[in-house]
Amino acid sequence: MAKMGFWTNGTQTLAIYKRHSADWVKIDGAKLPQPGDDLSRPPDKPPTWKTIGTPSEAELAAVLRRMIATVVVSDPVVTRREDQLRELLHVMLVKLESDAIASRSANHDKPLDFRIYGSLEDRVTRTTGKIRELFKDYFSRQQTRIFLPHDRDELLLSDQTIYSVVSELWPYRILGDRIDLLAKAFQIFRTSALKSGEGQYLTPLRVVRPAVMALDITSSDKVIDPACGTGGFLIEALRQVAARDFPKEDEAWNLIKWANDSLYGVDKDDIGVKLTRAMMVAMRDGSTHVLLGDAVRSNQWPTKYTKLRDDLGQNTAPFVLEQFTVVVTNPPFGEDLKVSAADCKAAEYSISNHASMKGPGKYVDLEIGLVYLELAHRLLRVGGRIGIVLPETYFFSHKYRWLPHWLEGRLRLRGMMNIAMEAFEEFCRAKTNFYIFEKVGTGNPVAASDGGK
Repeated sequence: MAKMGFWTNGTQTLAIYKRHSADWVKIDGAKLPQPGDDLSRPPDKPPTWKTIGTPSEAELAAVLRRMIATVVVSDPVVTRREDQLRELLHVMLVKLESDAIASRSANHDKPLDFRIYGSLEDRVTRTTGKIRELFKDYFSRQQTRIFLPHDRDELLLSDQTIYSVVSELWPYRILGDRIDLLAKAFQIFRTSALKSGEGQYLTPLRVVRPAVMALDITSSDKVIDPACGTGGFLIEALRQVAARDFPKEDEAWNLIKWANDSLYGVDKDDIGVKLTRAMMVAMRDGSTHVLLGDAVRSNQWPTKYTKLRDDLGQNTAPFVLEQFTVVVTNPPFGEDLKVSAADCKAAEYSISNHASMKGPGKYVDLEIGLVYLELAHRLLRVGGRIGIVLPETYFFSHKYRWLPHWLEGRLRLRGMMNIAMEAFEEFCRAKTNFYIFEKVGTGNPVAASDGGK
């Protein structure tokens, strides 16, 4: 990944700069490199959609880590980790929009907007000025669809930091069929921002794609991911419905209408919500119902998350409306990630009541993945289907012997896909499966005498 090599025999020198476009710039008699020198060499002609390439996972991971290091170590303006993450995302949104415009253009030889501008002497100033201008324009057009109330229409990073990020990112397509690349990039961001402790793990495309296929999602479905993260399941559902039901360009309007009417996502992480919205806009929309809030604590919707109440629920218990035909999700999981008994009681989660095995009115702290299972049940119409990633211990351990009783009359298992432990090993090691359930009814309350044993 070196950008420049320098050779000398004591009297002669040679510098060779490696361009991202795989050609080389040789400079005889070059001066010894100094700290702060610009070692990047953009092409002689402006890059186009044709001339940039799709990065491998390793390449993109390396680029993202260098970008993070640049901001964390060097930026004198933005110092808090969450603020750094937000500002990096905002620069990447400019890149995402540039890719979206270029990929849809009839002229793939047109220069890209996201690139290095100017000559050697003024390239930092001209490049950062252009990127700031592009972000301001993007913000004005997408403010209500993507951004949150506390966002501003200016990039807060220093000129040198913005230039360094652009020089790393411009040679690559980050919008394309490999939707997991961008999700993986932001999992790297998430890990660097110390969010992995919240049980937020990337769902790899090799899991997402067959999972969505197994659910057989069509344009007649209404779909939600109540823990959407960076939007992998939603984006893949949009891609598969486009390929299956609306493959022709003149059918794009039908796809847009379906996405805006029938694709929903919820997450309490504003970075993930913004990225999902931006990806949806870039891929023919569906951003309308990507909502910020706590999906699990539905009792807080009427007062704290009124947008969730308006789109998904009501003011009275159980707060959630049965309106979807598909719920597909990979909820946060971890033995220490639990919803308190008080929250379960306030939202009337019967699964916590069953887990107590002490009869009606008794609730216990419960793993958040199992609470998401009941939330998915509440969101579905009867006959609808759930696709959910859960640790397999929930279904095989004596500790959860009460779970089959709770499932009875509510959900019927229709399929199970084994997920190799290695799927999540970059961020955690847990044996999980993708479970497919059909909603068959509302179930029965826990029996006071046996507690569901």
